[in-house]
Amino acid sequence: MELTKSSVVHARVSHSRHVPVENKFTYRIDYLLLDETALNNNGNPYLFSYGRPNFVSLYPKDHGLTGHSAIDEVRKLINETDIEDIGQVLLLTHPRYWGYTFNPVSFWFIFNTPGKLCGVLAEVHNTFGDRHIYLCTGQEEGEIERNSWTTASKKFHVSPFFDVAGHYRFRFLIEDSRLAVWINYDDGKGGGLKTAIIGNRRPFTDGQIVLALLRRPFGAARTTALIHWQALRLWLKGIRYRPRPEPPVKSFSK
Repeated sequence: MELTKSSVVHARVSHSRHVPVENKFTYRIDYLLLDETALNNNGNPYLFSYGRPNFVSLYPKDHGLTGHSAIDEVRKLINETDIEDIGQVLLLTHPRYWGYTFNPVSFWFIFNTPGKLCGVLAEVHNTFGDRHIYLCTGQEEGEIERNSWTTASKKFHVSPFFDVAGHYRFRFLIEDSRLAVWINYDDGKGGGLKTAIIGNRRPFTDGQIVLALLRRPFGAARTTALIHWQALRLWLKGIRYRPRPEPPVKSFSK
């Protein structure tokens, strides 16, 4: 499988926090890693559509900054950063199953013309309908090495059990056969959260889409239910609930 081509990713997602209480969980989820051909609705499998109804689908409004609706707008956003050499752009996301979607975090992977990862836009959504994008780059705006970490200050309310404080550290690994993302959150008060998305890449075909539908037919609705279940568990363990603050004026930060 080519590095910058569309694929289905059978992934394991894990979360772990230890302060002030311990809470761990792991679940399986099927992502799509979509190239620009797929996002322009060219040559896609029969069961997937971009911008129109299908068993599995995506719509332009599902991703990008508020007011930005298509891959062209995402490229425009990238052009406004310090990344100069832009080749291919891929989107890692969970699609709509039966018309419903919710993505806690999706990733726009930016490759330069030699085919090296040079930037990532981490697009974070919360359950209140807000979104924010963090730009991740390598050292001195260079390529992102497989063992390197990139840091971003937290600007956006996600969990009602954390303040908008501290910082994230991201690490990315994309290979022909597998993909991994690690996100470590430090709240600046001795607590935080560790998240990992690790999966194997499979061909972007109707057969693989059918397998995903059979394994987890409720898709993003299941993800939403799991988020609320874990929130209830934390509340029952005595973690203080934080009300939603107003989202940042700027929907993009480094």
